[in-house]
Amino acid sequence: MVKIGKRKVGVAFVMVPPVAFLIAWGPPELLHLMVVLATFLGLREYYNLVLPDANWMERMIGIGLGLVLSIVLSLGDEKQIFPFFVIALFILSILFMATSDDLSSATSKMGRALFGILYVGFLLAHVSLIRNMTNGRLWVLLLVVTVWAGDIFALLIGSFFGRHKLYPKISPNKTFEGLGGAMVGSIIVALIFSMIFIPRLERVPCILLAIGLGFLGQFGDFTESMLKRGAQVKDSGTLIPGHGGMLDRVDSFLFSAPFLYYSLLYLLKETP
Repeated sequence: MVKIGKRKVGVAFVMVPPVAFLIAWGPPELLHLMVVLATFLGLREYYNLVLPDANWMERMIGIGLGLVLSIVLSLGDEKQIFPFFVIALFILSILFMATSDDLSSATSKMGRALFGILYVGFLLAHVSLIRNMTNGRLWVLLLVVTVWAGDIFALLIGSFFGRHKLYPKISPNKTFEGLGGAMVGSIIVALIFSMIFIPRLERVPCILLAIGLGFLGQFGDFTESMLKRGAQVKDSGTLIPGHGGMLDRVDSFLFSAPFLYYSLLYLLKETP
């Protein structure tokens, strides 16, 4: 467990600097492209997990709809979301009506396909929405360093001090001690980052944001673990050494990114 943890931490330290560099100094379009690429790879892994027997048309339409949703959101055109969902439901209805030999399973397959579009395409696109906000570059960096700090602290504290299982039915290695480590690590890193780069962010709001990001980062990991447990696989893929597939790497951001976006929008009154 410790050996695997060291490998994951090592890969994370290798990955964080270039990603942070691209976010901090790259144009917004570059981050949007990274989100769209992660969405494509994540959706491909998702459908391999939950719809392993789906044909190529079912997979490609699901991936395509998720990509369209991600692109629409990255362009900041939120008014198109409702028409998109109407069209997406219409397309999925026709698709599974035409491809399902056993109609008793059509509703289940349609639901899993739609969940993937929302789970990966919609949730991950909030990273792009954050980037489009005033000072979006700094807020995305706060998201990345805080969530990754939570992951690393959870892994280290859980590996060395974990005794009490958190939810063994889904993730047998996660512990309450690890969750506490995630909270502490997220708070420490968020406070340091805000004092250096976002001094106008007061300490109490910063701590509350860090707690939410740390907790939802771990919850996102649990959600993906549930999908993998249902598919009886250890990793969603083999894309990244020590981290599995793309979903294994972005799962912590799927709920934390929307939390940060709506907190900035409605509580801290940041402008899109």
